[in-house]
Amino acid sequence: MKIFIIIVLMSLIGCTLQPSHDYQQKSRLENTTKNSHPHNVKKIVPIGTWEGISRSGAEFKVLKIMSNNQHSLISYNIASGMQIKKSVSFTNEDIECDEFNCHIYTHTADEKLPLKIILTKFLDQDYLVTEAVKLGSGEIYSLNYGLKIINVETTPERFIAQETEKLTTISSTHKNERFGYWSGILEISNEDQLKFATLDYQPGQLATFTVYTPGLPYPARMNFNPDWLQQNDGELSTKLQGAIFASEITLRYPLNDLIQGDFEQRFERYPERLISNGNFTLSRVKPLKDYKLSKSLTNLLKALELH
Repeated sequence: MKIFIIIVLMSLIGCTLQPSHDYQQKSRLENTTKNSHPHNVKKIVPIGTWEGISRSGAEFKVLKIMSNNQHSLISYNIASGMQIKKSVSFTNEDIECDEFNCHIYTHTADEKLPLKIILTKFLDQDYLVTEAVKLGSGEIYSLNYGLKIINVETTPERFIAQETEKLTTISSTHKNERFGYWSGILEISNEDQLKFATLDYQPGQLATFTVYTPGLPYPARMNFNPDWLQQNDGELSTKLQGAIFASEITLRYPLNDLIQGDFEQRFERYPERLISNGNFTLSRVKPLKDYKLSKSLTNLLKALELH
């Protein structure tokens, strides 16, 4: 009987000393996090191309990780119709990865300010991105956006190849009218992903409203005749024909070079049923020479960066 009691007591003591499953998991996570110094972890950013839109600065971002170790993050200015871009470059030696994120250490496009790009894996092959710039004052400026993987030519590359000649001609012709070539950002209600939208609007021709979705190879194109526009309290509304993306848009001109608009998609047979809706802001695309900053303004911006 005494032997039996001793055995039971030893078993109870052993169970008491055995750490719980939750404690083991927590300890393992803490050790992994503390010991996984970026320099000791193999770089895991795969080769590929990703694209997305940053609301801050209204830029179309393209991240390229190349097999030749010459990587880049390109930022296209949307309001200029992709005519203006800036690029930062980096190599494998500038990338450090831990269990959760990959950190890219480089400089801004002018090579003057330290830039840290943080990639966080999100849903399959997509990334959430944080860019952090250390200003000359020591303060940190940051912005966030999402990137979608794309396995064909990027949206800005396709757009530039197909539309540059047209937008250059139109922007030089229509400068102070509601007509022109317009470019901007569109968002759908209850969706996080931003889209790139353009409006080719010329007198006597069918106008084309185009929406580009990051990560997808084909845009949605819709048309309307300027004669279809109906004016009401300073707004212009019309039905759209073409891709099944929007069936009606409304345009407002708060400024000469700005359009604020809304769109709706409804069932054709049951127009009272709303499928989706959202809004967009478009800027008039100007000739490239009109975007060049004066020397005094350029110097002022540089001074602000350094102080």
